[in-house]
Amino acid sequence: MRVVIDDALVTSQLTMPLREGWATLPVPFELQKGLTAADLAPDDIAFIPAGEATDLAATHELLPGVAVVYGNAGAIAMRAPVRPDGIDETPIRLYHASRTAELLIRALLRPFFGITASGFETGDDGDAQIVVVEGIEAITPPQAGFQEDLARAWFILTGLPMVSHVLVAPKDMSGPDPVVDALCKAVETGVERRRDVRVKIAEQAEVDRDRLVEVTNALRFQLDAKGAQSLHQLIARGSWGTAYGRDLPPPRRPAGV
Repeated sequence: MRVVIDDALVTSQLTMPLREGWATLPVPFELQKGLTAADLAPDDIAFIPAGEATDLAATHELLPGVAVVYGNAGAIAMRAPVRPDGIDETPIRLYHASRTAELLIRALLRPFFGITASGFETGDDGDAQIVVVEGIEAITPPQAGFQEDLARAWFILTGLPMVSHVLVAPKDMSGPDPVVDALCKAVETGVERRRDVRVKIAEQAEVDRDRLVEVTNALRFQLDAKGAQSLHQLIARGSWGTAYGRDLPPPRRPAGV
């Protein structure tokens, strides 16, 4: 057994304590940038981008004790050369964006922005007027044009907080509670030392510190009922035009139930 954790900006209050030795886990762990469901071994516990969870519906369960849920600001953004209400139809470029970011833009594009996607691109070239960015780039103002916070747009559209990451474990695994408890303690340490976490982030990349504070201060780290509802809506609204699954892993039942 090991724990595999997506190494992303919004998971830094979990990954930084583990990387720096401020917290420990009772099993081996691995931090991996751009983690997907396909990267996992059958017995892995994983902290993954929420959109990847549908690939694990048949084999894993959701552990709601640890998650990343945005507050009033997020680290997924849409960039455009002109105001979005001036764009009718365009290709959409996903620039190093997770599946969660793709589901989010698909869910918002027509209902919120009134834009029709003529296709989706992942390369650096093309004539897309809409570019989706994530992480550090999403909290950095563009040199020109407009930028929209997609987590904020999702909250305005649905009244629900956007879920970024979830914790999953194999269905047949017994006793993941010590791992979950240790992950919770690591998150608590990261929240308590969030200023130190932000200093470490700023040492590694140029970042808008005010936006970094805004985003990280508003994060929540458990999947409650509203978060679960939001995640189900994201899958339902955002999976059109894809081959992605429509089912999420079931929540893990408490022991003895």
